[in-house]
Parts: sequence; C-alpha cells; structure tokens
Amino acid sequence: MISEGKTKKVEDLGSEVILHFKDDITAGDGAKHDVLEKKGTICSEITSRLMKYLNEKGVHTMFLEYLPPNKIRAKKLKMIPLEVIVRFKKAGSFIRRYGGNEGEELPAPLVEFTYKNDQLHDPLMCVEHLEVLGITNREIALKIIEEAKKAGIHLKEFFEKHGLELWDMKFEFGIDENGQVCLGDEISPDTMRLRKSGEIFDKDIYRRDLGNPLEKYEVVLNLCQSISL
Repeated sequence: MISEGKTKKVEDLGSEVILHFKDDITAGDGAKHDVLEKKGTICSEITSRLMKYLNEKGVHTMFLEYLPPNKIRAKKLKMIPLEVIVRFKKAGSFIRRYGGNEGEELPAPLVEFTYKNDQLHDPLMCVEHLEVLGITNREIALKIIEEAKKAGIHLKEFFEKHGLELWDMKFEFGIDENGQVCLGDEISPDTMRLRKSGEIFDKDIYRRDLGNPLEKYEVVLNLCQSISL
C-alpha cells in the first residue's frame, strides 16, 4: 500500500514503512509547486543523517536505514496531525502575527503547534485545543514539547559548529508501536531556516524567488556528511 503527499510517498510494510522522497517543492499551502531534479535525493540523505544524529543524542526518531538514492526505511508511526515549530529567532509568520524584526533573538526556545490543514491554513493551536478537539492528550502534548526542544537544541548546536545559524524548524511527531512519542517525517532545509551572515540556506530561497535552492541544500548536505551512516 502506498500513500502520497506533496513531497513524499509512503510504502506501508506493516510494522515499518519506506519513505520515498520526491523531487517536488511547494510553498504557500501547495499554491506554489515545482519539481527540482535531485531534490528528493538531497533531502532524504540530509534527513537520514540528522535523524541518526538525534537518535545518538537520545531523541527518538523514525529512522532505521538510508536507502540511496532517495528512500528511508523507518518505523511505522501513528502520526499526530500537527506541525511542531521550534523557534530560536523571530522570522516568517511569527513576525506577521506578533511583530519584531527578522533574525531577532527570542529569550528562550519557543514551541508552537499548528494544525496540519491546508484549507484552514494551518491554524495555531494550544494544548487545550488539542485536548478539546481530540487531537491528542495533555501528557503527549507536553512530551512533544520536551522532545521538540531537545531535538531543536541539538540541531542548533550541530549547525553552529559548522558556521550556520538555525533560526527555527518544523517537526512532525507520531506514536510508535510501543506507545512512545517519536519524531517522524523529515528534517531538511525544506523544514528549517538556516542562515549565515544574512545568506539563506533553506526553502526561503524558493518562497522568495531568489534562485535555485538546491545549490544551498547541497552545502547543507556536505556539512551533514560528517555524520556517518
């Protein structure tokens, strides 16, 4: 059985899945859409290496094995329909909602939940929303916040060692067969903001029509290849 989203196909193998990373890139809830050759290859390898890194740091992820050129063997998760955003600096929708200047430091890491629904434009949610609407319970929500902050801080430290600033990132979580909160989906320049002295190394290049983002994605991949598979 295979299901398909905007940037990935998921092959269900029972207790495991195979994620096929496509060459598609989207923005604006899918309103903007292009196909960039080798994007799936780049993002699948970055995801594999960063999830392996997080596994080694004690963050539970779906990752089991990288299958070149563009697939990952992973744990099967019951996904929670949330985007979990960890912010270290002000940018993007945060500034549109609350003001401030791009790149302005937040006093502490901030975790936001948004409901995964393109038609509703991914509205913000609090823990009470999750409980009342039956999306998940408070215990799981608080565990997601804990794991998201831990993963974000480890990734921030990794990129700082390589001269890049991690401003924010989007995670998705699910529950594995043992009932444990587990990081799933993808970790790549598609799902984070990476900067260096004003230079962009993430999907904002595509959002803002600043050129071919894969040139900078490849720089990120080269850094991540310091993590062995």
